Amino acid sequence: MKTRERTFRLHPLRIQLLAAFGLGAAVVAQAQPAPAEDPAPLPTLEGERLSHWLLRQSPQPADPALAWLVPQEKLPQQYLRNVLLVHLERSAAQLSGQDREIRQRLLAWLHSLPATGRVALSITDPRWLEVNPGQDPMARDRARFALPTGRTADVVVVQPDGTLCHVPHASGRWVGDYLQACGRMGAADWAWLAQPDGRTTRIGIAGWNAEAGVEPAPGAWLWAPPRTMADLVAASEGLIKFLATQGPAPARPGPVAAPAGTSTPSTAFVADGSLPAVASALPRPLDVSANDWGETGLLQTPTARMASAGEIRASYSSVWPYSRLNIMFQPFDWMEAGFRYTSISNREYGPSISTQSYKDKSIDVKFRLMRESTYLPEVSLGFRDIGGTGLFSSEYLVGNKRWGDLDFSLGIGWGYMGSSGNISNPFTLLSDRFKTRPAASTAGEANLSSYFRGPAALFGGVQWRTPWDPLTLKIEYDGNNYQSEPFSNALPRRSPINVGLAYKLNKNVTLAAGFERGDKFMIGLTLSGNAAEAQTPKLLDPPLPRFVPEAPAKPPGWASTAEQVETQTGWRVLRIAPKDDVLHLWVSDSDAVYREVRSDRAVAVLHHSAPAGIRTFVIHYEERGIAIQAQAFQRDEWVAAHAQPLPPHLARNVTQRDYAPVPDEPTEAQLPPATGSGGPAETATAWERPADRFNFSISPNFSQVVGGPNNFALVELGAKANAQYRFTQQTWLQGQVNLRLADNYGSFTYDAPSNLPRVRTDQRLYLTTSRVTVPNLQLTHVGQLASDQYYSVYGGYLESMFAGVGGEWLYRPWGSRLAFGIDINHVRQREYAQHFSLRDYQVNTGHASLYWNTGWNGVLVRLSAGQYLAGDRGVSIDIAKRFDNGLTMGAYATKTNVSSAQFGEGSFDKGIFISIPLDALLPRSSRSVIGFNWSPLTRDGGARLGRAVTLYDLTYARDPDSRSFGPPPDTRPRAGDNILDFDVQR
Repeated sequence: MKTRERTFRLHPLRIQLLAAFGLGAAVVAQAQPAPAEDPAPLPTLEGERLSHWLLRQSPQPADPALAWLVPQEKLPQQYLRNVLLVHLERSAAQLSGQDREIRQRLLAWLHSLPATGRVALSITDPRWLEVNPGQDPMARDRARFALPTGRTADVVVVQPDGTLCHVPHASGRWVGDYLQACGRMGAADWAWLAQPDGRTTRIGIAGWNAEAGVEPAPGAWLWAPPRTMADLVAASEGLIKFLATQGPAPARPGPVAAPAGTSTPSTAFVADGSLPAVASALPRPLDVSANDWGETGLLQTPTARMASAGEIRASYSSVWPYSRLNIMFQPFDWMEAGFRYTSISNREYGPSISTQSYKDKSIDVKFRLMRESTYLPEVSLGFRDIGGTGLFSSEYLVGNKRWGDLDFSLGIGWGYMGSSGNISNPFTLLSDRFKTRPAASTAGEANLSSYFRGPAALFGGVQWRTPWDPLTLKIEYDGNNYQSEPFSNALPRRSPINVGLAYKLNKNVTLAAGFERGDKFMIGLTLSGNAAEAQTPKLLDPPLPRFVPEAPAKPPGWASTAEQVETQTGWRVLRIAPKDDVLHLWVSDSDAVYREVRSDRAVAVLHHSAPAGIRTFVIHYEERGIAIQAQAFQRDEWVAAHAQPLPPHLARNVTQRDYAPVPDEPTEAQLPPATGSGGPAETATAWERPADRFNFSISPNFSQVVGGPNNFALVELGAKANAQYRFTQQTWLQGQVNLRLADNYGSFTYDAPSNLPRVRTDQRLYLTTSRVTVPNLQLTHVGQLASDQYYSVYGGYLESMFAGVGGEWLYRPWGSRLAFGIDINHVRQREYAQHFSLRDYQVNTGHASLYWNTGWNGVLVRLSAGQYLAGDRGVSIDIAKRFDNGLTMGAYATKTNVSSAQFGEGSFDKGIFISIPLDALLPRSSRSVIGFNWSPLTRDGGARLGRAVTLYDLTYARDPDSRSFGPPPDTRPRAGDNILDFDVQR
């Protein structure tokens, strides 16, 4: 299920779907069980709202364990129970003796638990529900409400044989205390908890995975099967979800009468437990922090640990003579990658062109091979400096094992990390060639032939999360003897033991200090955050129209409707037209994340504006006059879903039908004529947006070149003006003018060497020749050849370095995860001032491209083959990981028929990119994104033309994920865009 935009008003369908499976989140405090002497609750009236029923009982918020009993929900609950029974019966048949008896007793107990039809309720404050009818359930079709009776004040631990162990509840106690009271600690790795309100969670309880988790409430169910009973562990998730449908655990010692339809499980086996006199200290999560190299690790050495997926980490460390600036990403929970700049303070960059210290660039990657378990460590395989000069190239295999606040690591490293050679290289058992390691290639080769060769060394250490929460102590044994440093820079090492501290100022900022090599101090700073989890309530968005189930008595008119739709969605409304009982809405500029949220806002406006005769809303998505996709919403279903929270069996029936534009869609002749005014009295006619052919905008502009020999960072600040004139919806002229206001280009004198036509390495001249430039001025026309085929033709000044003409064709079936396109261009190099003159160099360039949305973990792949700007031919591949909030991380590489020597330093074109939607960060909806594209070097080989319009992006609404995501970021490096840097060829 895709993550939606977080707002203070939870979607009613989500609340009930989650609650039905025990995943709903309570938003009110846990209440103590009702006293036994409370009067019996009043019966539920047909059609009565929960808020009214609660106010008839008491004006106070109800017990969170309040049940909404829906008979139609019994069937899916019976199915869940039957799946559990079949699984356990099969496992019991393969056992014998005591194990078989345990399974049979558990089966007998599960057979006694009825399907209750209980749907958990997240909010039970009657006054709040009164003013939020969309979350105020209604009793109909034999559904009713029931307060818990016969519940216990204990926490009930379910034993593997179905025995119920009652432990008196005590505030502030960890789940492990209750399990210890019932003799379940030590044999299990995980515990599953079902709270009385229907929430369920899994909590680690062993030394290697212990976590604080959630405090059990009175009446909670607790299940912790022994790790040796694999069949019970496998069934745990389903079992705890089924127990959540039973409501609060029953009181001891036996069954208590309950209202019909509620559950009072059999308690034929009852035991009592007593909490330990002293409460256990709450376990703390494993501390994960960066080492000197930016990796998850200790100081100089990495560990097998990983941050959570979506983490972005920037860190700086300094220990003479090295200072490192590291940027790391976590695209998956099993993969860490990033890049680094290392400054060597006692070596110059290049005496003839720079007085700054030498700067080395490198790319790292680490993969988790195995998760930690009861007896086995977490294991990861990593590579340092896999691209670039290879001065610090290393490979390593490392494992980690945790016990409480201690986390131990042990690994073996090769290359830079293994230079001490404190053990024999184990790969020499396979071949003698592993005894020696080829020298690092200064041409920027990937150095594949060097992997796992040469000396090897053990490394490892331990980190201890001290009793003072923010502070972690790190101690390690370093496998590098520092006698084989780059540029013959041998360093003394008085001790292989390094000691350091990591202090968390807050969850996003960590300070580090250490004592390394026996006589050198280290300082470090890390800034980190999980961009994939970023979701900001839209407090500054305009409020939605007040929801009422009925159609408006006096419709405001289509002009007002169009204005409100644009305000709520950020889309551009083109036309509104009724036809019979269907209202059609045409929009464009819908390429943004959270499109499903925006479409719901649009329907809210249409319902508020459309007369009662309209039964269906159809939203047509157009881009540049091309029909892309349509969505149909049944008005009655939409109203029912927003007028009250629906139980899961009804919520599943609410449909939002997506379809591609089809030939029987209404034509202009079939629709009422458009008036353009759209006043309140004209809802039977159509409204069409008045022509607005010209638009213009001005915005600030910032660009940078990082890692060059003249200065580490060359930056400019300016302003850019964008203009566009539409001849028709499908044909337009666009242009951009940049004004450079401030920069530090005075020291920008170096041009990188090149053995190819200078299609990118003249970057300095394009940046510094003129303060006023015209990076783009082009005429574009797009169209549709067939239902699944699109084309575009364009010409002009296509980017800052090239002008020309070109065309593109794209085949993209609606709803398909695959698309295929071809672009062909004839271009000529522009003058350095980026005005209107051209240089002599010209070339044909173009590619055949395959686009694949894999549907696996948000992974997107683009594969292109063709001819590049320098006339070289080859293949480019882009791989990106996209998260639920639109955050995208990825990498690209291009390999052509140019040799590594001819290409120059870097060997081949490669880079890393990231894109973050501002909608995830701002308190107001936005269609904009921020990001950067980092390449270790700017070279001429593998250079692609930067095209302003691509058909794949233009038609992204045809993608099956387009409800939740906008088009993926364009990863093609463009001249002067974002972070592009170069280096001296040595």
